[in-house]
Amino acid sequence: MRFKMFSGLLSHPDRYIEEHLSNVLEIGLKFFQDIYQDKVLKDVFSIILFSHDLGKTTDYFQRYIQGEKVDKKLKNHSLLGAVVSLYLTDRYLKTEQIDDNFLLVISFVVPKRHHSDLQDFMDDLVLDDDDIDLLKQQIETIDKEKFKVFLENLKIENKDIFDFDFDEIDLEKIKNLVSDLKRFVRKEIRKTDKLDYYVKALLFYSLLLDADKSDVGIKTDKDVLFKKFDLKPDLVANYVENLPKQDNILYNLRQQAYTEIKNQEVDLKHKIYTLNLPTGIGKTLLSFKYALKIADKFKQETGKDLRIIYVLPFLSVIEQNHKVIENLLKHSNINVDNSLLLKYHHLTGFNYKDEEEILDYDTSRILTEGFNSKIIITTFMQFFYSIIGNKKGMVRKFHRLTNSVVILDEVQSIPTKYWLLIREVLYFLAERFNLYVIYTTATLPDIFINGKNLSSGEYFNKLNRYQINIDLSQKTVSEFCSNLQLQHDKSYLFILNTVSSAKEVYNFLKQKYPDQVIYLSTHIIPKERLKRIQALKDKLKPIAVSTQLVEAGVDIDFDVVYRDFSPLDSIIQSAGRCNREGLREKGLVYVINLIDDKNRKYSSYVYDTVLLEATKDVLTKDLYDEIEIQELVKRYYRLLNERKYQDRDILKSATGLVFSGENSIEDFLLIEEGKYKQDVFIQLDDRAVEVWNEFKKVLTIENLFERKKAFNSIKKDFYEYVVSVPIKNNEPNKDGNFYVVHKSELEGFYDEETGYKVKGDIFLEY
Repeated sequence: MRFKMFSGLLSHPDRYIEEHLSNVLEIGLKFFQDIYQDKVLKDVFSIILFSHDLGKTTDYFQRYIQGEKVDKKLKNHSLLGAVVSLYLTDRYLKTEQIDDNFLLVISFVVPKRHHSDLQDFMDDLVLDDDDIDLLKQQIETIDKEKFKVFLENLKIENKDIFDFDFDEIDLEKIKNLVSDLKRFVRKEIRKTDKLDYYVKALLFYSLLLDADKSDVGIKTDKDVLFKKFDLKPDLVANYVENLPKQDNILYNLRQQAYTEIKNQEVDLKHKIYTLNLPTGIGKTLLSFKYALKIADKFKQETGKDLRIIYVLPFLSVIEQNHKVIENLLKHSNINVDNSLLLKYHHLTGFNYKDEEEILDYDTSRILTEGFNSKIIITTFMQFFYSIIGNKKGMVRKFHRLTNSVVILDEVQSIPTKYWLLIREVLYFLAERFNLYVIYTTATLPDIFINGKNLSSGEYFNKLNRYQINIDLSQKTVSEFCSNLQLQHDKSYLFILNTVSSAKEVYNFLKQKYPDQVIYLSTHIIPKERLKRIQALKDKLKPIAVSTQLVEAGVDIDFDVVYRDFSPLDSIIQSAGRCNREGLREKGLVYVINLIDDKNRKYSSYVYDTVLLEATKDVLTKDLYDEIEIQELVKRYYRLLNERKYQDRDILKSATGLVFSGENSIEDFLLIEEGKYKQDVFIQLDDRAVEVWNEFKKVLTIENLFERKKAFNSIKKDFYEYVVSVPIKNNEPNKDGNFYVVHKSELEGFYDEETGYKVKGDIFLEY
């Protein structure tokens, strides 16, 4: 964007503020037009975009951006931007004769928080005497002539709503208005049970964050933000028709399910769908096929594109699903770059490929973290913390979830207490913002039954691959192992609830069956873990001992599965690893009930008592065939629903805009991380030593941003050697503020077979 004469006011070291704000307005309004068609909302959002960086016009900030040392309070620009935004919004609404206190609230809070996480709105709606004094001090330093040139230079529509002079802002009136708005939040918003305020606040916040970040961070043509793709549903047909044909019941059922999905007509009025099928039927391709059908129909009727977001609970299956969809696209000779297909989780590096070019680090990071792709494969963590959270890095992509088809795989993996909250948020987005949801699982919770089922229930009646034997009599690991009699012509999978019990079973089996056992847990470095999972897929060894990490999504197959007692959905997911392909007459699943030397059940260390009790109550027989599982699942979720195991407090936090503090959105945790865990780098081989030495060099880089960029180049290799473990009583040394076990120290800290040597009583996976 070119100007005859610049104002001389910088927003960034290499950018004048008129350039930055003109671009932010252009990008932000392009994002906005795909979500809202409301003129008033558009004008208010325009004011927010325009105002958010106006605090940078002060002399304090100008001196700071040019390298001078300036008092932190004086150079802060967010509060002044928030005050201008509130002033202009109030003026605009009065001109339009509109009474909407909530628009005033977000016009103040959103720009105030554009460099930080969202807080409790009650805490943000404060403007005290010290703030007023600071604002006056800042405003006095603004060069009026330069500011006038800046306003004239702005390339924006509807310029009259932005035309103002700082002298016309009465800060005492603004202070009183903020106080009135705080009262409005307390008396009105805190008493509502509707999600309208919550969703609108997140949308405006995420739209501003993304527009701001995109302008600054994307060094290439900004059109990369708005690329469109026209993918037809027959992509899947082309791929499926070329898969190897088989002569067995599972293959026939896959074909039947595919035909059923292919023949399902799309009614765009239906926003919520369920794909409830037994394990092994091919839900990845089926759900993707229907997502393409929805997107195609939506494009025909509205002219708009829908992105597809495939959400999975575990990192272990991200690679698997990504590879399936990548192969599907390549099969139709489609050039697969990251603007078309993006895989993103917390360990992903930032190497965004657009057509044939790998974009620079800054651009790659902005596009990757912002879900800037037609098809995104991601984790529950990335998705759900974007719709239920306050962290700016996560919430920035919230607006990307509008105009989308979201495939939620294994939805029952979400903690049960959050089902109500998640359902309400997703239903609200579906109703208002063109979000389509496909829930896909073998064990569908009743709470999501409002969706249209894409498959008939007959598949469950046609598969009888395994038999579940229930024995809830309590046994120690030693007692259990002493009674084991393994047959040489069968394969066995043992799934335990804790690392300590898994190690105990492994050590017993290793002595009895040397060279035949594979051990898996998250205490083993990821590089080795992936090798072992592949070895299980290739059936290189007949016995596997694992924690819960293999129970869902990992495509492995055994004759016999032993599962320590757990909630019913986990038991059924584990059973899905037994005779998965249906090639044997009948697989055997044994549910056992192990206790430690204190007579405490291992299951009680991991799972909520309510879930365990509900499972115990529905398992009224000692023996179940797979054909009975569907009815068992219905009874289980019906029981949980009756017991009202739902956390309504976080839903109340969302509707009341309580984003931080006690009893707030921050209480939403998909995984109870546990303070006892630390990341530890394991120098297991020569490559690990090389990577660690590269990491040490990265730490010497003084500039924080350059240091992050350099780390990104080794991030993937680095985390292949990192385990997250409890280090109490066996703490390694820190080097460069990161725990590390050097190659010479391995014997004391890491076992090549079982991983990190934890010391203590019970250690869990998550």
